[in-house]
Amino acid sequence: MRVAATFKRLLRLGRERVVGVEIQGEGHQEVVIVDLALPRRRVPRCSGCGRRVRAAYDRRVMRWRHLDVLRTRLVLRCEVRRLACPRCGVRAEQVPWARAGSRFTRAFEDTCVWLARSAPKSVVAQLLRVDWASVGRMIERVIAEHAAARAGDGLDGLRRLGIDEVAYRKGHRYLICVVDHETARVVWAAPGRAPSVAAAFFRELGPERCRQVEAVSVDLHGGWLAVIRAACPQARICADPFHVLKLAGEALDELRRADWQRLREEDPERARWLKGTRFLLRRRADTLSAGARTVLQELEQTNRDVYRGWLLVDQLRAVYAAPTGEEARELLDAWVLAAATSELEPFVRCAITLDQHGEEVANAVELGLSNARLEGMNSTVRLMSHRARGFRRLSSLLALITLVCGRVPVALPT
Repeated sequence: MRVAATFKRLLRLGRERVVGVEIQGEGHQEVVIVDLALPRRRVPRCSGCGRRVRAAYDRRVMRWRHLDVLRTRLVLRCEVRRLACPRCGVRAEQVPWARAGSRFTRAFEDTCVWLARSAPKSVVAQLLRVDWASVGRMIERVIAEHAAARAGDGLDGLRRLGIDEVAYRKGHRYLICVVDHETARVVWAAPGRAPSVAAAFFRELGPERCRQVEAVSVDLHGGWLAVIRAACPQARICADPFHVLKLAGEALDELRRADWQRLREEDPERARWLKGTRFLLRRRADTLSAGARTVLQELEQTNRDVYRGWLLVDQLRAVYAAPTGEEARELLDAWVLAAATSELEPFVRCAITLDQHGEEVANAVELGLSNARLEGMNSTVRLMSHRARGFRRLSSLLALITLVCGRVPVALPT
């Protein structure tokens, strides 16, 4: 098989021809250059809008970096026409092996973007011998191509949503992420966590699509609840179980710290013992070992209020184990009454809060919705930010979130 035929087969070309192969440079600077020729009678298309344009502006020889061959750089070289497109202006014609505006082939970009899902840009850049800024531009091109190929803005057909915030860097810098529970992908993300940011999502969703939303899982952020009720009055709001139980856990921690502060002067040894029960008090009753139950029995005799607080937290977990929403609401009403009459100030405040959101808790139990998937994605977002040692531009982080958590399909060119 001739060299030209071999490279045409390896490059998976169609009507394009390989007209020459040469090696330039020496040592580590060697480059394999493959010269290509486009079909002569081919009507060119604008690389910007894809429409056919017959008016040629001029011709130019262009190069595209391809995947290495035998540990040697491979470059495709071809003379292309620049077209006078009435819509885009002067643009190079479309070629099948590269995206518009890129000096890398599709195979090279897909490999780079696939690696960038799991590795820092600096590592990908070093492996493929490109600049790390080029890796970011490849990600943006792949996402832009995916957005242009899909119908609409990707917000059609949303019925069950989850909304949560994630800290992407120190200094209280947050993003609001919206996930579709049915497809398990992030459909929207924006900087900030104010109610106005959440309102921007529903404005982009539009009144007609807002009416299709059936349920929204969210924490008990007061501003967000008002925005959701205003935009989707028919949607059932589901209080995230983690944040509900967190309220009771914080009340228990407040009780334990107050008792610890009292014992520091009266009985320092006893104060140290109580401090050591911090993580034990976070465990459920059905997971306690025999030794842990002994400690709780001692706690019941010596620190009655802290023990009662632990019982209230464990009883609140039983609300989310109820088989139906009605039973969950009954259990929650009983819990609110017990907490409000316990004379434990932190739990009284917690009872007032949960009494105001009883319907949201019952909805979460009945529909089985929580922000657990979002919390997992938040960990992924934080990992991407830490792995990259931060991002210069927030748009780069948002593009990577869309790539990884938005389930943008990228296949290896194998």
